[in-house]
Amino acid sequence: MALTPMERLKQDVYNDDNPVGKIEAKSKVKFIKEEGNKVIYQGVYPVEPFREGARGTYGGDFLSQGLNAAWESVGRENFQPHSLHSYFVKAGSNESLLRWEVLKISDTRNFANRIALAYQEHTNVLVFTLQASFTKDNDLNVKEQEYQKLLKSGSDIKSLPFNFKRSPNPKYFKFKDEVDDLPYFEHTNGNLAHAVPLDFFNKTKNFNINLIGDVELGMFVKFLDDYSLGEDKVKLSFLGLTFASDALWLATIIKAIGLPLDKNESEFFRVSLDHILYFHDLNFDSSKWLYLDYRFISMGNNRILAVVNFYTLDGKCIATAIQEAYGFIPKRMVEESQKLHEKYNGNSQSTAVAKL
Repeated sequence: MALTPMERLKQDVYNDDNPVGKIEAKSKVKFIKEEGNKVIYQGVYPVEPFREGARGTYGGDFLSQGLNAAWESVGRENFQPHSLHSYFVKAGSNESLLRWEVLKISDTRNFANRIALAYQEHTNVLVFTLQASFTKDNDLNVKEQEYQKLLKSGSDIKSLPFNFKRSPNPKYFKFKDEVDDLPYFEHTNGNLAHAVPLDFFNKTKNFNINLIGDVELGMFVKFLDDYSLGEDKVKLSFLGLTFASDALWLATIIKAIGLPLDKNESEFFRVSLDHILYFHDLNFDSSKWLYLDYRFISMGNNRILAVVNFYTLDGKCIATAIQEAYGFIPKRMVEESQKLHEKYNGNSQSTAVAKL
């Protein structure tokens, strides 16, 4: 009897006796055919729910496999992604593979643009869309080297390598040297690990419900993989970060409203609507700890908007994600948040409670 897609995934990718580069294997696609400006691929393995019994499949699986499909169609070794914009159209399924229809929108000397459409094979339903842009040498070190060569040659210099980045929030400086001592847990089918400061598991002191959108949160993440088992460490780092960018942080809106991240997390319903990711540089390793600096900017009409910056442990900002999710915070939790606000601010009417 033939193995199901999930059985093949477990046998080939999650096999301790035959270790592979997991993100490379999970994201791999097989070329089917090319029709004009359209290239059709098939995912080698299915996308998965982030945990047993979860509705649909994990968004990071869609993102990484879709980015890889688009990347395969570019076909230029020194091109890497610098941005992607995606929509989660319908819940995915692990019952069948995905068919990727990649449209070649443009190819220039320095940029390539692709649209990738994911269809669930057993239903032929469109479930996910992604538009990605790739650029030549998305590498600050290469740009600096090119500048130095021009400088030495005496050539006319049209563009200076002027760079700036936002600094990580204060929690980074507090915990960056203590990351291995923080509460640690693995999740999402053993592919991700987080190290989370202890204050996430306690109610917030001096909580003010009117300042939720200003609260800066922080935790650490890494993709659990050995990138030396893959063919291209740089590409694996991009795919691993892409996979991780739609992970635990969304559940921590519970902490943003002042409550501890414990059993509350399982009561909070949320699904991703869209996801944007900008890659600022390629000098990072997503199998090592990255710091997430993030804020929940807005919640209203049952939509939650967050901005997440990813930093290496030496404080370099290497990517930024913007995501909107659809979610419901239970009445009990809203009332607890209001009571916590009143504890520190009296009985003054808060302007933010209705937005929760």
